[in-house]
Amino acid sequence: MGLTDSGQKDSAESHARRVREMFAKISPRYDLLNHLLSANIDSRWRRRVVRKLKPLLTKDAHVLDVGCGTGDLSIELFEKTAARVTGIDFCRPMLKLAKAKDPHIVFIEGDALRLPFADASFDGLTIGFALRNLTSVEQGLGELLRVLKPGGVVAILEFSRPVVPLFRRLVGFYNRYLLPW
Repeated sequence: MGLTDSGQKDSAESHARRVREMFAKISPRYDLLNHLLSANIDSRWRRRVVRKLKPLLTKDAHVLDVGCGTGDLSIELFEKTAARVTGIDFCRPMLKLAKAKDPHIVFIEGDALRLPFADASFDGLTIGFALRNLTSVEQGLGELLRVLKPGGVVAILEFSRPVVPLFRRLVGFYNRYLLPW
């Protein structure tokens, strides 16, 4: 995993295993929970990302959706753009659900820290709500850049820390006690 200290490497691998197991466990309910717990805002955010990317992608573009989970962002990209879409995730049960939703999209099991693609393979990259789960954000971003073609586009959809103190406390409570992940 790019870590020199074996204790850190074991810790990173242990964290990755726990994250994978947690997503595998909640995969049958993931979409429902995601939509309910976000008040369906997650859908609006995905649509907005696709709207922003659409004019930047040519009709023969190839887009990689990293950490695709159950495929919602991949499917939105496929349906609303002319791009070929490949989704990759390290949780097999999530991918099984993604494949069932849309058999036209290529979904691959793999690790965002070691993407199984040649350099400069994709015209666009997306990663939605998965960056925070990487054991090494730096290594993951390096992999994204490695497989992105020169001049390609990247869209990262992720939560941020609110700047208003009261809202930050409410979001902290929500994340700590209400979200299952």
